[in-house]
Amino acid sequence: MGFLSSLSSAASAPDEVRETVDPKHPRDPVLAQMFGDPDGVSVTPQSAMRVTAVYACVSLISETIAALPLHVYKRTVSDKGVTTQAKMTEHPLYSVLHDMPVAGMTSFEWREMQISHTALRGDSYARIILGRDGRVRELPPILPDHIQPFRNAAGQLRYRWWPDGMGPVRILFDDEVLRIPHKMLDGVNSLSPIATHRQTIGTALSAGRFLRSFYQNSAQPKGALTTPEALSPDAVTALRESWNKRHQGPDNAGKIAIFDGGMKWEQIGMSMDDAQYLELQKFSVGDIARIFLVPPHKVGEMGAATFSNIEQQAIEFVVDTILRWVRRIEMRMNSYLLSAADRAAGVFIALDMKGLLRGDAAARSAFYRAMFYIGAMNPNEIRKAEDMNPYEGGEEFYVQGATVPIDSLGMGAPGAGNDGSVEEMIAQAVQKALEAEQTRKMRNE
Repeated sequence: MGFLSSLSSAASAPDEVRETVDPKHPRDPVLAQMFGDPDGVSVTPQSAMRVTAVYACVSLISETIAALPLHVYKRTVSDKGVTTQAKMTEHPLYSVLHDMPVAGMTSFEWREMQISHTALRGDSYARIILGRDGRVRELPPILPDHIQPFRNAAGQLRYRWWPDGMGPVRILFDDEVLRIPHKMLDGVNSLSPIATHRQTIGTALSAGRFLRSFYQNSAQPKGALTTPEALSPDAVTALRESWNKRHQGPDNAGKIAIFDGGMKWEQIGMSMDDAQYLELQKFSVGDIARIFLVPPHKVGEMGAATFSNIEQQAIEFVVDTILRWVRRIEMRMNSYLLSAADRAAGVFIALDMKGLLRGDAAARSAFYRAMFYIGAMNPNEIRKAEDMNPYEGGEEFYVQGATVPIDSLGMGAPGAGNDGSVEEMIAQAVQKALEAEQTRKMRNE
């Protein structure tokens, strides 16, 4: 809830007593603009998005997760102990999550917004609206500024919610809210990445402000005009206007300065090279990328990337960054959107990451082929590793050669007893090969 909104609410309802969000929290843009911060830069989720590295990190994470297929599955186990899973397109929750969680927002847009809220403010919220059948009907989002978690005297998690950001407060139960927190240290409040690292982001904002000032208002070259004689105020004003007109602004940068009347130029201040502005920009990008655990090359900083390791870094992005977000979302959705009966029946919600986790297809194919030909993996184990359902007969193990089932060679499954028939067949094959080679030599002679 905004600072001005809280003042307005207090004036309209003087008898109402309630807690509000911490007025020092940077999520309140009105308060930040009024009082700023100790470093003189207002760092809010809105202002932080003006930093290209922050915008790129938040967009990359939110859009990547929003682009993943979101399905409702059912897991079943056959009489032979084979586990399969199938999409439950007929489940009431499927259309809500896969198509449109709330009127006017597609699943992609809804997830993009929710993840952006979590990445910027530390939390995202959505009300769980049930239909008459007790099933989830829609998930309208709640602005993080309008809701606050707390625990009551009994230790139960509850939420204070201001529907319009300023009116009377409503209390929501834990099972009425789908919350996706970023990082909690006390089990109630989440750490906002922007609030936690506001100094780092503020440095990037200050650098951007300096760059704008440098190009818009700075006269080149920098320094002072000195003269041995005193100038009248009118002469000083005329000289300053003439100098700025000729040298100020990006269009006039680098023009030759001509001095007469004993005037001299004295260099003052630092140049852009001295200030190492470009190095500062690169450092800021890397620092902000570390906040969101995003590889710098994914947001355009290619200093540490090479053609030999760029693919490995892309895989690390999926494993070290996206996978954490996916597990956080899946566990929250499975806990709050599915009924106990659904979970007991093997129903679960999952994001399909097959396309992101594939990595090097050639290396993966070679690995499966090698494991298959030595009898270490059967077809169904390979299909399971690729998130594919097994097929009847896919439990057989094979060895290279005629590619026949191991049982037909008398060897049995891996680890089973061996009656020596395979050794005999190998010995016979070797003997036949030796005899054939000896016959060939005799004919040549």
